[in-house]
Amino acid sequence: MLGGYRRIVVLTGAGISRSAGLATYRGPGGLWTDPELEVLSHIDTLRTRREDVCGMFWRFRRAIRGVQPTAAHRALAAFEAGMTGDREITIITQNVDGLHQAAGSQAVCDYHGSLARWRCEICGAVADPPDGDPPTHCDELMRPDVVLFGEMIPVDAERTAKRVLRDCDLFVAIGTSGTVSPASSFVRWARMTDARTIYLNLEPIEDPAFITQDHGPADELVPRWFAPG
Repeated sequence: MLGGYRRIVVLTGAGISRSAGLATYRGPGGLWTDPELEVLSHIDTLRTRREDVCGMFWRFRRAIRGVQPTAAHRALAAFEAGMTGDREITIITQNVDGLHQAAGSQAVCDYHGSLARWRCEICGAVADPPDGDPPTHCDELMRPDVVLFGEMIPVDAERTAKRVLRDCDLFVAIGTSGTVSPASSFVRWARMTDARTIYLNLEPIEDPAFITQDHGPADELVPRWFAPG
């Protein structure tokens, strides 16, 4: 269905991981509907309650470790594997679960970081620590290498997103509310290059920048839209 496009950018949100058993962030039952979880996800709280913040994200990481990629993740990976010539697809994900990589996708930009990585704020060391207790380095708890509320998007991720959006001829948003800045502006960046824009999600979005919308579970929509060929 999308075989004619050469530079494809896909933005994914928590909805693509829903069927894997992972909670979404916003909406009914979302993580950020719990005020305490939202407070613990802010950079200011990391400074004052480091053990609580790191402990919460370590529990998230342990929960993710046993989760398998969904049909939607696998469909995107298969689509990428089947691309030939100079065609390219880049997945910019707001998720920190690493399921795109687990499914086999290669060109993934972890826009909000990844729970697979933990960082020492004293010396800058980054590691994928083994299971067990939350890791320490330089006599301090390492922090999750994710973007907390109140933090900026990492420079490399921002640079990658701007580069691929500048050159794309197709932009597809999957399983995202389209309300979190700066990713919410990606569709308008893509429209500046006259790219086709598609929104795949359970619920519609009131954003005229999306030319096409299709509504339903990601595990049904993504394999259909990204069928090989």
